[in-house]
Amino acid sequence: MSAVLLILLSSMLINIVAMNGAPRWRPFTAMNDEFAAARTLAIAHLIALPPLVLGSWLLFTRLLQPLSMTYLRTPAFVALVLTIVPLVETILRRHGRLVPERPGFVLLMITNASLLGAALLASNRLHAPIAVLGFSLAAAFALGFLLLAFTALRARLRHADVPAIFRDAPLSLLTAGIMALAFMGFTGFIQE
Repeated sequence: MSAVLLILLSSMLINIVAMNGAPRWRPFTAMNDEFAAARTLAIAHLIALPPLVLGSWLLFTRLLQPLSMTYLRTPAFVALVLTIVPLVETILRRHGRLVPERPGFVLLMITNASLLGAALLASNRLHAPIAVLGFSLAAAFALGFLLLAFTALRARLRHADVPAIFRDAPLSLLTAGIMALAFMGFTGFIQE
């Protein structure tokens, strides 16, 4: 019983710290416009996802599967993410208007589950390099669309008349849940 209470207390403390500290974890230095920052983050995913997914698929199908080392798939993909994210940061620093902030951007991109999830999905389901490339581009565009839609919706809800108990984190979570339900309507739209 005490272990359950300890887990509950620690998760509450972590959530409080994350919810209160999240606005200060800014991935870009010039963060005046949230929509522009979300657009740059979507571009970063568009740059990072295709080489990551294609590289992880090649690594899995050409090296790990033939050598019967499929148990190393996740650590190998994480190492690939850790290699590609600094390259994306360098590209954005040289060619982007919004300069990535050193700890925030790298942590955001490395801990992003979409990068690793897309790599794992591609290695499980796809068999041709063209399909992997198409999947990675579609995943990057879908993630960018969702990120921009959620940012625009959050900007509109910031000025809405919302009861005090639902402001900030609860409203964001409810909005994300409703958006997830709306996008679940596309399930089965394309038959496999």
